Amino acid sequence: MSPLVSVSDSTGSASLGSPERQPIQGGGRLISMVMNTGSGHHAYGHEQLARQLTDYFSEQGFEVDLYLLTEANQLSEVVRQARAKHEREGGVIVAAGGDGTLNTVAQELKHSHIRMGIIPLGTFNYVARALGIPLEPFAAAEVIVKGTAQPVHLGTVNDYIYLNNASIGLYPKIIEQRELYNARFGRFRVVAMVSGFVVLMREQQKLKLKMTIDGEQTPIETPLVFFGNNQLQLQDLKLKLAQCVEQGKLAAVAITALSRWQMIKLIHRLQVGLFEQAPEVTSFCAEQIKIESRVKHMKVAIDGEIVRIPTPLIFKVAHNALQVMVPHASTSV
Repeated sequence: MSPLVSVSDSTGSASLGSPERQPIQGGGRLISMVMNTGSGHHAYGHEQLARQLTDYFSEQGFEVDLYLLTEANQLSEVVRQARAKHEREGGVIVAAGGDGTLNTVAQELKHSHIRMGIIPLGTFNYVARALGIPLEPFAAAEVIVKGTAQPVHLGTVNDYIYLNNASIGLYPKIIEQRELYNARFGRFRVVAMVSGFVVLMREQQKLKLKMTIDGEQTPIETPLVFFGNNQLQLQDLKLKLAQCVEQGKLAAVAITALSRWQMIKLIHRLQVGLFEQAPEVTSFCAEQIKIESRVKHMKVAIDGEIVRIPTPLIFKVAHNALQVMVPHASTSV
């Protein structure tokens, strides 16, 4: 797919990674911006915003390629196309959208020298918030122009990466319910919370799994295993496992099967910061976790999107695997 707009100006640890930041060293006056026009509750007007951001980058002396997408399945191919050009010319590939869009772009840029910029347009924007990137689009654009490149860690499960979280069991069902509610009521935080509560109040099927944590095997029956990679998100959930992410390790929790009343009590514990002390909750901080199941594929929720992944599932951390543009004065979370 060719860029919809091509503009040239001839004149011209945070929680997701380590605390070390490197200033941009020359090279690369090219920006490729990919925008998912269906992201978040600000979807209306995204195309106009894209043109305004394109003008801003051009005024700063950059050559700009703009890709406006309406279908998420176009995104990977577009980023691969842009990456080939940036491998020759340097510069920044900008992801404009929600955390799902950011995940797809990061998936294509991992383990490369190409810098990634972020224009947060989603519902929760955990990645931008964790890295100190402003949520206002033009302030975020200024970070791309004037900021520094910071290496960040990525969570991985088999061939996939996650910036915020990955989970099996209940959470994929919550995502499916959320998408139904979003289609009906729009993409708002309250919609996401209500849809999640609806799923949690249902009877849940237990998963019979074998987990191998840093080489030690243990059988487990659980309706949910949750892996977090975003320290800010885990802090928002009042989970001490945020310290595990800060150390560059896998952070995970699993719960036992619960009645509706037990689930209500567990939600209350989550709100008051006592979730991990509940007897129904087991926490893990590890270098690698392997999950085996009798089924050949499992639904995995990855940064708000659902994928089917062949078992066994191997969870690890890819250290300093992505270069992201952040503010000079961004504070580690």
